[in-house]
Amino acid sequence: MVAATSASSVVLGIGGALGHDANAALIVDGQLIAASQEERHTRLKHDGAFPHRAIADCLRLAGLPASSVTDVVFAEKALQSHLFDLTGRAGNAFTRTLGRILPEGWGNLYGQQARSLLPQAKFHHAWHHLSHVAGAFHTSPFERAAFLCVDGKGEDYSASAGIIDQGQVKLLWEQPYENGLGMFYTLITYFLGFVSFGSEYKVMGLAPYGEPRHVRELSRLFVTDDRGGFRLHRPIRFTEASLLDAFPWVAEQTGLPLREKHEPLGQVHIDLAASLQQIFEDEVFKMARFLRAETGAANLLFCGGCAQNCVAAGKLRSRKIFDTVFNSPVGGDMGSGLGAALLYERERRGGAAFKVEARGFYLGGEPGPVPADARPWAVPFSGGLHAFVATQLAAGKIVAVVRGGMELGARALGARSIMADPRAPGMQSRLNLAVKFRESFRPFAPAILAGHTGEWFDSAAESDYMNYTAYLRPELRAPLPAQFAGLRERLDFPRCSIPSVIHVDFSARLQTIRPEVHPDFHAFLTAFHALTGVPILINTSFNVAGQPIVRTAAEGWDCFVNTDIDLLVLNDEVFRNPFQKSREEKLSWLRQFAKLA
Repeated sequence: MVAATSASSVVLGIGGALGHDANAALIVDGQLIAASQEERHTRLKHDGAFPHRAIADCLRLAGLPASSVTDVVFAEKALQSHLFDLTGRAGNAFTRTLGRILPEGWGNLYGQQARSLLPQAKFHHAWHHLSHVAGAFHTSPFERAAFLCVDGKGEDYSASAGIIDQGQVKLLWEQPYENGLGMFYTLITYFLGFVSFGSEYKVMGLAPYGEPRHVRELSRLFVTDDRGGFRLHRPIRFTEASLLDAFPWVAEQTGLPLREKHEPLGQVHIDLAASLQQIFEDEVFKMARFLRAETGAANLLFCGGCAQNCVAAGKLRSRKIFDTVFNSPVGGDMGSGLGAALLYERERRGGAAFKVEARGFYLGGEPGPVPADARPWAVPFSGGLHAFVATQLAAGKIVAVVRGGMELGARALGARSIMADPRAPGMQSRLNLAVKFRESFRPFAPAILAGHTGEWFDSAAESDYMNYTAYLRPELRAPLPAQFAGLRERLDFPRCSIPSVIHVDFSARLQTIRPEVHPDFHAFLTAFHALTGVPILINTSFNVAGQPIVRTAAEGWDCFVNTDIDLLVLNDEVFRNPFQKSREEKLSWLRQFAKLA
């Protein structure tokens, strides 16, 4: 906790009013104190309700009352978003005129609740994409950069590009309406039977199993230009009804079969995922080339929800369209409150240069006390926690960790993680099916000691927050057969000495571990490396399909006993799994989340 009994400037950023991933962040006298997501408190994945609990968590970590907040910044222009939702028309002279006549907060879904909680604060509304841009820029190493923000929907646009430095933000181009590249990826994700919110990453993980054979068919759905001015031929909205209503149109235009949610994946569906990913990457590259030509900038900020596609981000970096690419660690809406607060902070300073210390994005609360139910299952150990856990991992155990301040964003960074040995054959399937309860094809990320990255992968650059994919060095790959009988055989083939973190195309979503960014996780990895000679561990989020990442020690224990994880680290203690739950009991517990997965 960072206690602050008084402060001259207490800026609270609030994101999520566009309908999902409500969150809050607190900046006190220019120092980033805390950030929190509402879903972690309510246990409702992608919760878009007003973030009462996230705000309270931030204030608690700062040691400040709600009355101390001087400024509240919402991560979207509520009026412009509301006018677009009403009219279906992107920003124009008419809506801008209305924007000058009507109060700016009109249409803000959070406004009344925020005013009740924070009656003394001044309210501000930030452009949604500029919130993403500020969140990326002020946590990046850059003093000046071009930015490319690609999203599902801002207020009334889906992509924007420009340039930012310490003094100004210059918008050069934006793609109006919401039927852009993000909508396209979501539409085909739903068409492939992955109909829960946020399932685009499943399709990204599925794509390497296929070939982009259906690019031509999918191209009948949209128009584009040489700068990535992408738009679907049909207006579609980010509502389930609108997406489902578009399925017959997609099938008719492409001649490709719709997949029902529980239908087995066929090769045509796998190739469709590969085709979607190929188009997405091509469009991002076009935008990037246009932006480089327009700005001449050496550095690129890649942000917005679509920037969480780490495969595209990795290829964007390797293409060297820009000298350096920074893919925002929380580029999607989970970090929009942080971005809004940073956008206001730069305005408050009148252009004075500043960066915030993100502290590895461990910006949430501590786990709290160990639940009484866990006490009988404590495991005594000697020689230090990190060394003991390393011996268990090397012996094939799966170990979960709930320790220290919680991470911000969709990716666990070692504080609310599940760890395992990447060398163990079948560990990927074991984790997917018996622990995470999700599709068997889903890959896992390797966490690697940063100094060893180049020994294993084709890039030694940082990827501190699983921002990018890289590829296993060719000399470490096993020869592949000429063809595989199916997805299962391709998945199980031993591709290398660390098969559980290397995808079928030899790619991996890296998390490079440095002691100054991830000190505790670095200690676990260092101990495992000393024991095994391998500087890599599997790192995946501590949750099951459809469940937010666990937050507290109590939530960690509940998830632990309902899965097949072997050991659990709570704060400084280790506990073994009682394995007292029957499979039926575990499945019953899982069903509360499965409908959202």
